[in-house]
Amino acid sequence: MTPSASEASPNPSMPRLVGLARMAPGTVAVTAALLVVIAIASVAIPAVSADAVDEAVAGAGPGTALLTLSVLLVVRVAAEACSGIAAVAATTRIAAGMRHRLLRAVLDADLRGLRDHPPGDLVTRLTANAAAGAGAVVTFVRVAVALATSLAGLTALWVIDWWLGAAFTAGLIPALFLIRLVMRRITSTQADYLNRLGAIAARMLDALAGLRTIRACGTALREVDRVLRPLPDLVAAGHRTWQVQRGISWQAELILAGLRVCILALAGFGLAVGRLSAGELLATALYLAIALSILDQIDVLFGLGQARASAARVLAVAGEGPADGGSEAGRRPRLPGGPGEVLLEGVTVRLESQTVLDDVHLEIPAGSSVAVVGRSGSGKTTLSQVVGGLIRPDRGRVRIDGADTAEVDPDSLRQEVRYAFEEPVLLGGTVGEAIGYGRPRPTAERVRQAAARAEASGFIERLPAGFDTPLDRAPLSGGERQRLGLARAIAGDGRILVLDDATSSLDTVTEAQVSAAVTEAAADRTRVVVAHRTATADRADRVAWLERGRLRAIGSHRNLWATHPEYRAVFADRPTA
Repeated sequence: MTPSASEASPNPSMPRLVGLARMAPGTVAVTAALLVVIAIASVAIPAVSADAVDEAVAGAGPGTALLTLSVLLVVRVAAEACSGIAAVAATTRIAAGMRHRLLRAVLDADLRGLRDHPPGDLVTRLTANAAAGAGAVVTFVRVAVALATSLAGLTALWVIDWWLGAAFTAGLIPALFLIRLVMRRITSTQADYLNRLGAIAARMLDALAGLRTIRACGTALREVDRVLRPLPDLVAAGHRTWQVQRGISWQAELILAGLRVCILALAGFGLAVGRLSAGELLATALYLAIALSILDQIDVLFGLGQARASAARVLAVAGEGPADGGSEAGRRPRLPGGPGEVLLEGVTVRLESQTVLDDVHLEIPAGSSVAVVGRSGSGKTTLSQVVGGLIRPDRGRVRIDGADTAEVDPDSLRQEVRYAFEEPVLLGGTVGEAIGYGRPRPTAERVRQAAARAEASGFIERLPAGFDTPLDRAPLSGGERQRLGLARAIAGDGRILVLDDATSSLDTVTEAQVSAAVTEAAADRTRVVVAHRTATADRADRVAWLERGRLRAIGSHRNLWATHPEYRAVFADRPTA
């Protein structure tokens, strides 16, 4: 599986972290505030401790410094407990927001866009990657606060003794270089690992979808090899990740040990010559630990790199729009009212390097029916999908009642253009819910009327619980599924009805009965019918004849049949009635 172009850069940028933070602004802000309180207490404790020690050495006894130290310790412990709770809440909300946005992006996407992301890969992004990426914001806040705290500790060392500050600063330069190297290497290697893991998940889901064929062909072992073929690359990517962490960890520990020895030696010398007091020596040791805390964050940085890589995979599909995933669409105007006139203006659609529709101009008057006819691969299904915005043209426009479908609210467009497909997927708990699936939901009476018009009432009533029969307990043939799909389309209130070869599994008699009932039920709707039978084309007001993606001719079926032998050849291998 080739990663999409959006995954070419493995490094998620800062705006992505900001976008994640907007999914849980309150809990992120509380977490950050509590971490700042912890940092302030941590920086104040060494100074207060030094005062307490100096007071004790001077024989002054317990004073305000000791009381202040006690208060600071209580505040820090309480803030740490609360920050843990706030961090979990923030991470949970961000994970939910990422998953909501990803699902919305997938379900609203142009159908062509999903080809770059196989189902197994999308499942990995939705589950593991969203869970891991949700922690990126809190981890980044922790690292940022740790850096600020470390700089405060360094400043304190300069204040205590400039020799200490200068020595630490000199040792900090290679440490900062190391941190930069950590983030670059970890994010890159982790992104590679996650992409390879997603490829295996995609292959696994493909195998599950074709399980019947695999068993029938006896190719189970071959499929196991195919699914696990990227495994050596995955293992190698995992080894590279751990090698990066191993190589950097010992370097970080070496720098830490060297800085500790150097600073403590200088502080001890300062105490010996009387430049530092006993309290200042204690403060030096405590501030040194604080200043070095940024280098203790190597494992945290490793986790941050993993989280950022995971978040990048989710956002590569979900985008960086508002957290609700629909606000941008919601700002668009709704499809204006009208009778259902459809106009295609120079519509061109490309799939990869192939032009599927080429400069198609087609006007469908409101309330009329047009049959889309052509050989296999001529672009019939693509044209039907363009009408309702399931696929967006690469060039040209689609207008419904004068409004450009690319500029209107997608939800309002979906309510006005109803589809019935050749292989409908039935959604809902029961048969009745499957017919009423959509928004707005039709009444029970309307569902029953739609089933009757789709010639589906007979077999539904024979089911154990009729319309209340659970879908997973309703044995349905291909033709019965098609009739339920037709009933679902009829039950909606849309002004346009698109039938994409939606009666192909019916026998000719049933197909004629269903077509007549649909025509009567949708007499006031504009109908676009992908047709393979001459009888279906003959019932339409006009025929749009496609050939290799171009509109060859428009006219009545009888006229095209009489004047174009090539048109008759389209139906040569098809039933004629």
